[in-house]
Amino acid sequence: TNDVHGRAVENEKAKPPVAGYAKIKAYKDSINKEGNVILLDGGDTFHGTTFATISRGESIVKLMNELGYAAQVPGNHDYNYGYDRLVELSKIAKYPILASNVVRESGKRDLQENTVVDVNGVKVGIFGLSTPETLYKSSPKNTKGVKFLDLKATAEDQVKKLKDQGATVIVAVTHLGIDESTKPEERSTYIAQNVKGIDVIVDGHSHTLLPDG
Repeated sequence: TNDVHGRAVENEKAKPPVAGYAKIKAYKDSINKEGNVILLDGGDTFHGTTFATISRGESIVKLMNELGYAAQVPGNHDYNYGYDRLVELSKIAKYPILASNVVRESGKRDLQENTVVDVNGVKVGIFGLSTPETLYKSSPKNTKGVKFLDLKATAEDQVKKLKDQGATVIVAVTHLGIDESTKPEERSTYIAQNVKGIDVIVDGHSHTLLPDG
């Protein structure tokens, strides 16, 4: 999933139609008979509807806990309640919120950089990249004292770290997008083309329909 923007409830009349978390859970369960499904989220999840904002994102986190998400990357709008609130939400979540390129200006890391999930004996390494556009696509006060590290260098570092942990499949969960208005080096396509060792990228941000993957 990506760019849910707080739309937790199914709405078939919306354009485009909204699946809702209940349907996502039913679909996940229907294909997970062998316990080999990993559910990931590409960000912009905690903000956008009254249901989400009235609890400053906690209602969505609790739903995602119920669905059994394996990991999520924060999108720019997930910083809308402020960075400290995002850190609080990461402690409510029963899954890691991954942002390997996000640290405080002091260098302190509050959000997890990666995780390894065992899928029937296969170690799947997952890391997250948040868009540097967050600095101005959420109010600047929401990221005061926070810096976004170089994406390519961070991704290369994460591939190495995950392989060192024994991961044989590497997944980047990103909120970067492929919009032409985004700097080329900040698009997910740039990471795909320039960082070796990533098997799958689960992306968000640009709301781009990729009918053939």
